[in-house]
Amino acid sequence: MKRKKQQLNNLGRWTLFITTAFFGVLFLYVAGCFVKIAVTGQTRGTDLYEFALEKYLVEEVVTGRRGTLYDRDGNALAEQLTSYTLYANLYEEYGDVVEDIDETAEKLSTVIDLSKEEIVEILSKDAYQVEFGTAGRQLTYLEKEKIDQLGLSGIGFRQNTKRFYPNGIFASHTLGYTKLNEETNVLKGEMGLELYLDEYLAGKDGVIQYIKDKKGYLQPNKKEYVIQPVKHGYDFYLTLDSTIQTFLEEAMNQVWEQANPESLVAVVANPKTGEILAMGSRSSFDPNIRDIENYNNPVVSEPFEPGSTMKIYTYAAAINEGKYSGSQFYESGSRLVNGSTIRDYNTTWGTITYDEGFYRSSNTAIIDMLTNWISPDKYIEYLEAFGFGSQVGLPLPSESAGTLPTDWDLTQKMTAGFGQGILTTPIQHIQAISAILNGGQIIKPQLISQVYDSNTEEMIYEFKAELGETPITAQTAEQVKQLMVGVTSNKTGSGRLAYSLNGFTSGGKTGTAQIADGANGYLANEYLYSYIGFAPAEDPELVMYVAMKRPETGEHDQLGQIYRFVMQNSLVYLGAEKTPVVDIADVYQNTEVPQIINESIEEAVLKIEEAGLTPIIIGDGTQIFAQSPKAMSSVSVGSKVFIQTSKTYALPNFTGWTKDEVVQFAMLTGLQVEYMGEGYVLEQSIQQGQLLTNPIGITLTLTKDLTQINEKLNLQEVQIQPEDLTTESKDEGSQ
Repeated sequence: MKRKKQQLNNLGRWTLFITTAFFGVLFLYVAGCFVKIAVTGQTRGTDLYEFALEKYLVEEVVTGRRGTLYDRDGNALAEQLTSYTLYANLYEEYGDVVEDIDETAEKLSTVIDLSKEEIVEILSKDAYQVEFGTAGRQLTYLEKEKIDQLGLSGIGFRQNTKRFYPNGIFASHTLGYTKLNEETNVLKGEMGLELYLDEYLAGKDGVIQYIKDKKGYLQPNKKEYVIQPVKHGYDFYLTLDSTIQTFLEEAMNQVWEQANPESLVAVVANPKTGEILAMGSRSSFDPNIRDIENYNNPVVSEPFEPGSTMKIYTYAAAINEGKYSGSQFYESGSRLVNGSTIRDYNTTWGTITYDEGFYRSSNTAIIDMLTNWISPDKYIEYLEAFGFGSQVGLPLPSESAGTLPTDWDLTQKMTAGFGQGILTTPIQHIQAISAILNGGQIIKPQLISQVYDSNTEEMIYEFKAELGETPITAQTAEQVKQLMVGVTSNKTGSGRLAYSLNGFTSGGKTGTAQIADGANGYLANEYLYSYIGFAPAEDPELVMYVAMKRPETGEHDQLGQIYRFVMQNSLVYLGAEKTPVVDIADVYQNTEVPQIINESIEEAVLKIEEAGLTPIIIGDGTQIFAQSPKAMSSVSVGSKVFIQTSKTYALPNFTGWTKDEVVQFAMLTGLQVEYMGEGYVLEQSIQQGQLLTNPIGITLTLTKDLTQINEKLNLQEVQIQPEDLTTESKDEGSQ
């Protein structure tokens, strides 16, 4: 018994020893592991620190916002918005899938621009996921919400960014547009300011990190760690005034539709500061949809021969050299230059003063100045001092410097005095005229008012007027300015009728340039019409340049509609206490052509006269079967409306008719007309009264000389008065 008890004690001791040893070894092992982990940070080849970071550390990209383009008053013209791309999941491993293709297609077709059938075709593809093309991209938040509310299974969205232009067609060539790189989700400037300022507008993405809890939330009292700071693009405040820009867009739209020219371009600026207040061209486009026909900005990128607006600087050079005598008489008409004959558009003025030559826009006055008073080379030096032949420096891509006459071509140097043989841009004219309106000092045009850095909340640039050269004295500038006032106030002024303002004194200069035809010289009867003007004359607040190339109808009368509407409304808007034009119809003085097809002659004539128009009856029928202009057209009060009653008609007396009126007559009758000259009809090769049925050719001779017209008519009670002349005569180039 005693021995048995001894054996049990020994067994207990061994058991205790073994247990103690086991747990001791286990403790040492565990402790060793902890020591190893503490020292190495690893277990079984796994870095626990990296494992924890991978499981709980979140790294997030913070998108850098593209800077906003604002007008001068802080209204957004181009801004970055969040957009959404619609997709459909067709693979179960990716989550919810489209369950009912027909129902999904029918409901989606009510929101996106695709038919039910087109959507069914997309959803029936053998693919894991599908998108819906352009119709499903760049969706707005409201569009996304509408689709969400449809409760469709398998439909999802990817978030991205888009550039939004809230005004649509509005200074479009100036603002430009951006494209989204769908791989990087970055907006890239492609045109206009968006392109030129791209590196300053573009934001740079940042990176932050934070620790999340097991549910994925940011732990309380924990910090976000900025690995790479986000940088938002700069915000640019432009000098553009949205109100004046709206005036310009509206007026250009109207004339673009009425005259159907090849192109239109206009700039409005503050001559005292150089700030561009409005700038536009036609054709134009909506940057949101990019329906672009012309990728150049004509204001800076497309130079052209400007015509007689260049006479401003020829006169300025002669005056500044002390050679000019405005009251001196000269014989107008024509001059021979290097074998080429240079003519005035009206060769019957006779002896007039050089001041009168400016008002009338005489080419021979320019030839005399460059022959007798200043050398052509000296004149070119003045043009360079005014900024022609050099870039102005607006922040817009592809600016052209234009071209000055070559050193060896004397004829070009002479004709450059009246704007042929020289290429200029509209913005160069805005810059050059500033010297005339600021005592001889050029004020550089500018387009940027302020630049704001939202990262530091600081304004890093503030507009300040930038001075250029001083090509002429203050006395010269004032004398030229008064000559320009005479263009609109003098009874013989070429711009008096088309460009005078209602209630505001003003000045300016017309231009009517022949259009070059390469090596073939110049196109016959094809012109570019332009005007540069300022108001009020005593203390100019606005200057405007406007040009129109090859209109189908109208000349300076159409171009003047843009100028008058924009200038008068803008001056009132800026606070000039003068009589405003409150509606574009007040400027145009237009009326609507009535519908008279199938009407009797008596009813048609009554309707036409009630509309303030003049009926011209073609044929001897009793009912109207054709009319021109067409019904609902907007035309000037007093215009002719041609109504045709039969195929056979008596040829009318065309004396005193305008070319546009003859064109409308010929369109109805099939008359084949050859024109010689411009203006009003003076002679016709077939006498009036001849009965015609089949198309026949006729030659019409036109003139701008109203004295000849009135003598031909020999009817004092219906004589055409000078006030009836609404366009400037063709005044440039050798004939």
